[in-house]
Amino acid sequence: MESPALLLIALAILGYGLVARHLRRISLTAPIVFAALGVLIGTAALDLFDVNIASHQIAVLAELTLVLVLFADAAGIDLRLLHADQAVPARMLLIGIPLAVLIGTGAALVLLPDLDLWQAALLATMLAPTDAALARSVLVDERLPVRIKQTINAESGLNDGLALPLVFIFLALAGASAETPDSHPLAHWSGFLLAQIGLGVLVGLAAGGLGGRLVERAVKAGEMDKVFERLSAVALAVAAYAGASLIGGNGFIAAFTGGMAFGRFARRARQPVISFGETEGQLLALITFVIFGAILLPDALEAPDWRAVAYALVSLVLVRPLAIWLSLTGTGLLTSTRLFFGWFGPRGLASIVFALIVEGRLGSSDAAPLVAAVSITVGLSIILHGLSAGPLAALYARRLDARGDRDALAEFAQVEHGSDLKRSRF
Repeated sequence: MESPALLLIALAILGYGLVARHLRRISLTAPIVFAALGVLIGTAALDLFDVNIASHQIAVLAELTLVLVLFADAAGIDLRLLHADQAVPARMLLIGIPLAVLIGTGAALVLLPDLDLWQAALLATMLAPTDAALARSVLVDERLPVRIKQTINAESGLNDGLALPLVFIFLALAGASAETPDSHPLAHWSGFLLAQIGLGVLVGLAAGGLGGRLVERAVKAGEMDKVFERLSAVALAVAAYAGASLIGGNGFIAAFTGGMAFGRFARRARQPVISFGETEGQLLALITFVIFGAILLPDALEAPDWRAVAYALVSLVLVRPLAIWLSLTGTGLLTSTRLFFGWFGPRGLASIVFALIVEGRLGSSDAAPLVAAVSITVGLSIILHGLSAGPLAALYARRLDARGDRDALAEFAQVEHGSDLKRSRF
């Protein structure tokens, strides 16, 4: 990256920080600003960005960013509140993601007829995870009940890790891998999926739990200074990711479960570590969005296919909302809440990471239509979800206040007997 590009990025970070609150009021989010900056300094405009950066280097940056964001987000989850309404994020994850993949696959086969079944499933899976950071104004909006924000954050943190094994399975089924055995492929991939999730969870719990206890003990004894107290978050997040990957587990699931365990066992170090992790993760996320705007988005828009644009719109306004709506059927949730959960599923870092992984496995030419569709979808999501986050959060909060439901969604002073969705309606 050339010095002029670095200078512009540094000035943009400083400038956005100085007026961030005002810009958020007009729904001009950081992803919008920095993706636009990427387009400005990329080949589409000023050509200040080094487009010869290897795709694997970009992938490493994107993966590290996602790992830190997952760990910090998970460490900040209040497990008492999550346990109280665990049925809601569980339904969104265990029912909503498969439905999103299924509906998205059908839409891809209709709108993108050049794709075969497994390529269509691969595309739908890459776009199934969400990135709550793209709707950050929703997560920090004090008008919204904590339980709503906790649910969005928990679902966003887990769904990318759960989708990753499916990405590799559909890659293999699409002919991108020669690792599938000739006999009993179903048993092979079932074992692969169980290992990815199971080992990822175990390594994450071990790294976050043991690491959290050690950090807590050192902080309590006054043996760890503030600098290394904060650095421990990065070390444990990376350790969880790398450890799981080394033994065949899912590194992203390990990072998220590790963050949850760390938040549970390192009570004293929890807040400064969360703050540090959020700061580092946010910085890397902004740089990733600059790279996205400078390289991936211009390539996708160089000769845009209207069918890819149509699929991107369908993915955003139909596939995810419909999947979440169906997954929450019978819960007793308010219609406005189901719509709110369905819409606020912006596509971001996870989809970018998956696109880079697929490009590395398939090669640039074979992966081009998939990467283009993902890039267009993420680009539209940055704009649509960014601009709508503030206004729709305000509208939803007013809706709750008008019905008198907001108090029922306020943060629990204590959790007594879990939640009864029919009684404590969202």
